[in-house]
Amino acid sequence: MVTAARQLVATLALHGVDRVFCVPGESYIPVLDALIDEPSIHLVTCRHEGGAGLMAVADAKLTGRPGTCFVSRGPGATNASIAVHVAEQDAAPLVLFIGHVERKDIGRGAFQEMDYRRTFADMAKSVEEVQDPDHLPEAAARAYHLAALGTPGPVVVVLPEDMLYATSQAAPIGPRALPRARPAEADLAAVGRALSGAERPVLIAGGQLDGVEARAALLRLSQAWHLPVATSFKRQDLFPNRHANFAGHLGYGIPPQLAEAIAEADLVLAIGTRLGDITTQGYAIPAAGQTLVHVYPDARQIGRVLPASHGIVCDAGAFVAALAIRNAPPAPPGRAAWGQRLHAIYAKLSEYSPQTAPDGVDFGHVAAALQQHLPADAILTNDAGNFSSWMHRYFPFGEGHRLLGAVGGAMGLGVPAAIASALRHPERQVVALCGDGGFLMTGNELATAVKERARIRVIVSNNGGYGTIRLHQEKRFPGRVVGTQLANPDFAALARAFGATGINVKRPEEADFALRQALETPGPVVIDVHSSLDHLSAYTSIGKLRQN
Repeated sequence: MVTAARQLVATLALHGVDRVFCVPGESYIPVLDALIDEPSIHLVTCRHEGGAGLMAVADAKLTGRPGTCFVSRGPGATNASIAVHVAEQDAAPLVLFIGHVERKDIGRGAFQEMDYRRTFADMAKSVEEVQDPDHLPEAAARAYHLAALGTPGPVVVVLPEDMLYATSQAAPIGPRALPRARPAEADLAAVGRALSGAERPVLIAGGQLDGVEARAALLRLSQAWHLPVATSFKRQDLFPNRHANFAGHLGYGIPPQLAEAIAEADLVLAIGTRLGDITTQGYAIPAAGQTLVHVYPDARQIGRVLPASHGIVCDAGAFVAALAIRNAPPAPPGRAAWGQRLHAIYAKLSEYSPQTAPDGVDFGHVAAALQQHLPADAILTNDAGNFSSWMHRYFPFGEGHRLLGAVGGAMGLGVPAAIASALRHPERQVVALCGDGGFLMTGNELATAVKERARIRVIVSNNGGYGTIRLHQEKRFPGRVVGTQLANPDFAALARAFGATGINVKRPEEADFALRQALETPGPVVIDVHSSLDHLSAYTSIGKLRQN
């Protein structure tokens, strides 16, 4: 007879789980012990449950398989809740295992007890508390299946401590095949007719196209049908930005020229995106008179807010691949000029002219250095904040690049996502872009990076402020600054204290050399860029806002 904990670990191995992120806890020690005897699974011990969960989310994005995280009861679970929210917002498959009090103590207010169903009800696709050790392999298999089904997302499995010690007669269970809706001929024909008659179409590419085959099919579709492609929020890497059909990134504060041009589209083909408020610029896309064709694998997401002229429940990658091989008729007059106009807007706005700021380094110098020195297969992880606007505006993502960012805007993703990326792809350069606020939320995971020898390069925009909130303050209450000023450490010195390499950048001309030095360093590196607070984003400054 074997314990339920060992049957759980065997089930994880059958599901192809090769990496588990955790903060250890006494409530699931039998699982930790069982992992010693499973050589196919690499256990990564983290310094905070939020960091562990965010690493699991990033790993899921990189592999296309559910990420796996283990945390202890109560505080461990609430610390990990940020990752559950990120997974839900980003449609990333995640399985979070939570240790729990013994079964006899459930409902009695035991030490660190909480009701996980109520806690995670609004974020998780399912919360299952396993009472019977014979049911644990089944529950785990169901969790991995559900996490990847339809709209991917987080699933929580609660593990009472005594249940894990109990013997189990159930055999480990392997993965179930995921059902995938294939494109119907009638739908392909209808979309083909709509595209054939559209003079100003635009395709919005979403996260469900984040895969090697789907990306390649998207490029083929765009070329075959002369179709401009805009990427949804934080998905700028889905389409090569320098391609003539790239229309731009639908993120925060897109240039008015791009918004005005897309408002003129006569057909919006949204594939693999839930069409959230940022991608649609406050649900303004599609505008009145625009035809919307929405392709998504989950029927609940079609027409949820924006009515679609034609809604298609289908695997996004399969739909793009099938449409790409259909015979495209000659493009209508004006189609070529339309595509050229959209790309010209992007191309003009993405040219960086070195800027001088009155109070530090304009972060565009960092974006220019990244463009100059990053290899074609680099992975960028993007924390939340205005500093990322320089990357979105000035860094041209190519076919081999990857971008990992939190669609829901959670601060703190940058460092954990970089660690997960470096562990998954140690042969590639991994760069995390962080603000000073976000870095101090999860920068403690530098200890994990050093321990795991993860080759990450973290660039911190150190401007002494919560820049995004300051931007909103300046827009609504000019000159009335409260709560957004920060007192920061020397981030380079902090990195050295962790055992990493630290580099300071205090002048614009130092950014290029610092990045080259970081890319050649074998271990983790932190570049502390003393960036301008006045230059709040790539599109405006405090000075300009106050002039208006």
